[in-house]
Amino acid sequence: MRHSLPLALALGLAPLAWGSLSVKDTVVMGVPSVRLMEGEGWEGELKIDSERGEPRASLEGSKDSVLVVFDRNPFARMAGRTRPLSHPPRVTKSRLVLPKWATADLFRRLGVVRLASASKPKPETSAKPVTRPEPPQVALPAAPPPVSPAPPSLDPPDAPDVPDSADAATSPSPTESTAVAAAHAPSVPEVASPTPPRKGTFTVVIDAGHGGKDPGASGKRSDETQVLEKMATLQIARKLRDQLNGRKDIHVVMTRDQDVFVELAERTHRANAAKGDLFVSLHCNSLPTNSKRREEVDGFMVYLLREAKDESDRAIERRENEAIRYETGERQKKEALSPVEWMMLEHQLNQYTKESERFAGLVVRKLQSEGPVTKERTGAGQAGFFVLVGALMPSVLVEMGYLSNASDADALSDTDRQERVARGIADAIESFKASRR
Repeated sequence: MRHSLPLALALGLAPLAWGSLSVKDTVVMGVPSVRLMEGEGWEGELKIDSERGEPRASLEGSKDSVLVVFDRNPFARMAGRTRPLSHPPRVTKSRLVLPKWATADLFRRLGVVRLASASKPKPETSAKPVTRPEPPQVALPAAPPPVSPAPPSLDPPDAPDVPDSADAATSPSPTESTAVAAAHAPSVPEVASPTPPRKGTFTVVIDAGHGGKDPGASGKRSDETQVLEKMATLQIARKLRDQLNGRKDIHVVMTRDQDVFVELAERTHRANAAKGDLFVSLHCNSLPTNSKRREEVDGFMVYLLREAKDESDRAIERRENEAIRYETGERQKKEALSPVEWMMLEHQLNQYTKESERFAGLVVRKLQSEGPVTKERTGAGQAGFFVLVGALMPSVLVEMGYLSNASDADALSDTDRQERVARGIADAIESFKASRR
């Protein structure tokens, strides 16, 4: 952690040149705001860059934390958490504009303070001069202003703090860069479960990946007969349903129980409409036909909806998200979630993260004990699968094995071994349900 300027002077250290900020009040579309730029008077560092084309600002003070915001995205990331803002910030090539009412608390948490040398001169009086830095002049009001249903833009044509001209031409609109749900979810009719669950029951939504015109991955068994992912996932999903139907107080909803095509967003829409307590999406993995390791790699993996951390998981993410090409609309060409979308998803999924992690661990242990397919690496991973976006409940995606590996393909198409896979997942669901009481 960096030393603050007063502390550095007290210790006889050379002050760091990084602390140089200009902080000024402004008003944008009637919203009291604070404009931050490189300049003099405040201790802190502002970095403005972009991440995959999205304008981004990082603000750092003397404390060990960094504020990260994206242009026109009403969320901020700090200390490992994503928090909502009352109004979206503006990020241009040279400045960051934040809503004023939230700034005092942010400055306090970050350690952004006015330098003593920049304090306003006081009139001559008999009182002793102030020797400590003044607190930030952006005091938090007694109560936050009400948040309107549609927060005003921080980029009006004649506002005092206007963006650079280049930014005005290229900066994405809020509907282009922040509305994850609107961009991802098609308009579909409300779909309820076939029979409403009894009060106190635990609703599990089983999603058999792919289907219909989307075959998913393919492979060959040891006898050279073909296996399609859409059929293997459907067969195991049905067996999982039958396993759960025989267990107490568990209600099952299937996103599909036939060989039909269901759009990715509609799957989570159906799960939410059924008020699901858990969403389980079943898939089969495969390596490209030109891969030298196609016959060697095997095993199952259980994935959480998080940004992929290594190239292996990113490759799986791309392969599963290719299903979007069977759909229509703007998302058809999209290969991955944007940084802004990830920030919004982090805020949305915070309440489900721990439970999703716990359930993923149970699935890994139960599948490993059943043994029809070995686990790959640790058995758990994370990636940005479109099919999990929008599930308002704990959720995982299970890659049950590699169809490109003959041994896994045999296991995932054999009735007895399919039953064992289904039983392992069912046992994990029952253990998870019991632990939530």
